[in-house]
Amino acid sequence: MRRARSILVVVVAAVMAGCTAAPRQRAVGMGDVNAGPGSLEAIRRQLQGTWDLVSIESAPEKGGPMVPVKATGTLVYDEYANLTIDARTVDPNAPVAAREVPTVSFKGRATIDPVRKELMLMNVTGNVNPNEVLSPDRRRRFEVDFESLTLSSMNANGEVTAVTRWRRRKE
Repeated sequence: MRRARSILVVVVAAVMAGCTAAPRQRAVGMGDVNAGPGSLEAIRRQLQGTWDLVSIESAPEKGGPMVPVKATGTLVYDEYANLTIDARTVDPNAPVAAREVPTVSFKGRATIDPVRKELMLMNVTGNVNPNEVLSPDRRRRFEVDFESLTLSSMNANGEVTAVTRWRRRKE
């Protein structure tokens, strides 16, 4: 019994010796999330704010070259990637659904692909059918700088069906 106890003490001591603490090491600093030009964070910061509609061009439903659509509106992109669009038009070149209500309103989340420079809208709600006016399933190419934003909507074939230009509101 004594011998078994002595062996147990030796084994426990050996295990304890193998478990000695290593010198403490600091975590390697990785720096901030990439926020340089062209990064997702940089694009989100560029988009953030209130934008006023400058112009719309839209391809007619029956085909043909793009035509201007007279409209007014605002686009708001917040720090949580929420996108809100309110627009007004009575132009006969606008989609029918956009002319049936005094103000077309949409809200949704914007998903950004910084490599392709594309924006997709998710979970869109609005006061008219989004598919008739906004087509949330369509991709939108964007070009943004401090003062202006251009969104080009594309159909499933990658053809541009509408172009909207926005100017940053000075607040």
